[in-house]
Amino acid sequence: MTHWLQVVVQTPAHSGVGGPLTYRSELPLAAGTLVRVPLGTRETLGVVWQGADALADGPPEGMDAARVREVSGVLDGIAPLNAGWRQLAGFAAHYYQRALGEVALSALPPALRDLSATQVARRLKRLAAGATTAAPGPTSVTPAPLATSQEQTGALAEIEAHAGPLLLFGATGSGKTEVYLQSVQALLTRDPAAQALVLVPEINLTPQLEARFIARFGPERVVSLHSGMTPPQRLNSWLAAHAGQARIVLGTRMAIFASMPTLKLIVVDEEHDPSYKQQEGARYSARDLAVYRARLEGAKVVLGSATPSLESWHRSRPAEGDAADGPSRGKYLRLHMPSRIGDGQLPRVRLVDMTRQPPRTVLSPPLMDAIGRKSQCPHCSAFRVFHKIDRTLRCHHCGFAQRVPRACPDCGNLDIAPVGRGTERLEEHLAELLAGVRRPGSVTPA
Repeated sequence: MTHWLQVVVQTPAHSGVGGPLTYRSELPLAAGTLVRVPLGTRETLGVVWQGADALADGPPEGMDAARVREVSGVLDGIAPLNAGWRQLAGFAAHYYQRALGEVALSALPPALRDLSATQVARRLKRLAAGATTAAPGPTSVTPAPLATSQEQTGALAEIEAHAGPLLLFGATGSGKTEVYLQSVQALLTRDPAAQALVLVPEINLTPQLEARFIARFGPERVVSLHSGMTPPQRLNSWLAAHAGQARIVLGTRMAIFASMPTLKLIVVDEEHDPSYKQQEGARYSARDLAVYRARLEGAKVVLGSATPSLESWHRSRPAEGDAADGPSRGKYLRLHMPSRIGDGQLPRVRLVDMTRQPPRTVLSPPLMDAIGRKSQCPHCSAFRVFHKIDRTLRCHHCGFAQRVPRACPDCGNLDIAPVGRGTERLEEHLAELLAGVRRPGSVTPA
């Protein structure tokens, strides 16, 4: 029996083909099934967008059935992409005015496009074997939360009580990451089958966050998704999330399209960061899609930032007539954590009027004084000089010498380094430049 399918494939941008293409199949494939189909002279990966039940009467009217090509193969071991994922891809394509195939196929790991059904089956077998060995369960969550401050406790209570979206407006060092960790832990304790997605703006933020999540929840439950991974790594992480084996997915903006069938919580850290906007190919804002996906799939979304974007700040505004610091009445619930954890103090900010500085001044004198501290000799009016060979500060006027301090004597900052172009630095630089130059009369050893 012949079944007619609507399949989405990735077509060239100039082709004018933006929607699904019609194929026939001997099997009644469900919507969301991953298949390999012929396209021109090549074979490509496709997603069944409308299954056999939607086209039970035959191909669309006016189409020559004899010219409809047949599906080449089915990636059997991979469960169909659910309706929520397909709706997310469809919304992104429509809203950002891109071809449906471009959005849907670019959201899948690249390795899927090149692997045959047999190769995918072998990879799934290895993944299942690893899941059996790890044997994750409700008891694998490590109950090791840190003690929370009053502000953190209040924010956690609000996150538990409200459906969202929520804007966590927390100062730098206020403990937003611990709020994320405990929100995920509360979710998994309440529903061990649930999944959480945590987005970060940059790849270099992923390893340190991954280490904290693995320490809290165990390596079998946490995977990462970002462009810095190799194709096999991305495929393994995507398959683990798609199969429900991975309960927590950490990633950059591309992870917003991760297939997570039991998604219940989305966290967007540093939600103001422009890196959440894809600027090449199919353009989109991962932060905005996170809010849409949470509403679509009945999940909760938490946007966190010390400097929220104007859009999120406006959407979490109080009602007209309320005090500026009153309860939030906008579309988002605003949670405020203004204090740092422990004894940490916010840096003191001093404004410098640049109109009162000399013409063409780029860095003001107060800023230069703050950047470059001069080590003045306590016994005379001269400044001491750094000597690298014994790491001392010496006064060339009176001879007073002292070891280099471990921290700045004025502010206590440990991040200190020598600046300037002294004779030792010039000597090192000359040695680098002239490393391959022989002295006159020198003999090269045999």
